Amino acid sequence: MDNGMLANLQAAKAVEYLLAVGFLALFVPFWRYTAPLVAKAVAVPAPSPVPVPVPAARPEPTGWFHVPDGLGLHPGHAWARSAGGGDVLVGVDDFARAVMGRVHDVDLPPNGTTVRQGEAAFTLRGAAGPLPVISSVDGMVVATNPAARVGAIENDPYGEGWLLKVHAPRFASNARQLLSGSAARAWMEDVAKRLRGVLSPDLGPALADGGVPVSGFAAEVSPEAWRQIKSEFFFADGEGGGSWKA
Repeated sequence: MDNGMLANLQAAKAVEYLLAVGFLALFVPFWRYTAPLVAKAVAVPAPSPVPVPVPAARPEPTGWFHVPDGLGLHPGHAWARSAGGGDVLVGVDDFARAVMGRVHDVDLPPNGTTVRQGEAAFTLRGAAGPLPVISSVDGMVVATNPAARVGAIENDPYGEGWLLKVHAPRFASNARQLLSGSAARAWMEDVAKRLRGVLSPDLGPALADGGVPVSGFAAEVSPEAWRQIKSEFFFADGEGGGSWKA
């Protein structure tokens, strides 16, 4: 091999070496730049955190018997609510509904009858027998509700189950003897406590599985307990109907 060919071969090797060095010199910064992008592109996304279910807040117990706002309760378990024009709707509360359950019939006074607050005004009749109920207001009966005889009391005692419409000019004075709002609900809680004492010997048949009185529980208790319920809670000592005045 002559000197010219050797020189050309060495020059070619030098060029290849320089190209390799140059490639490496350019590859390093190129890799440093692209590596994070590649890693980000192929990275497996982290799983989203699984939300831990939070138990729903349980409502506070409201007691055995419901008492809505907007009406007044008499201690004899009749309610009164203004109907406008000096008239007042009268009905029985949720306690009376639970006591009687299905009402077979209602003895209602005729229109024009005068009723007195605290005196018997109508009688509910069910499986346990008759239950006289006293009026929550003074006044004259101007209308009665025939739907009360076909399940309205059991289904909606504070609404469709109203019993009397009374023209009550003394309603403002009568209302001072009635309980409403939180006072009525506190009183009803006390009623429930006293009822537990009366039902103690009859708790099995009179209470549902959840500890709430079954609808119509009066028909499940002893005759002595039924008499005590009528006397203590409804102020009704007799077995007959209302003592309204024409």
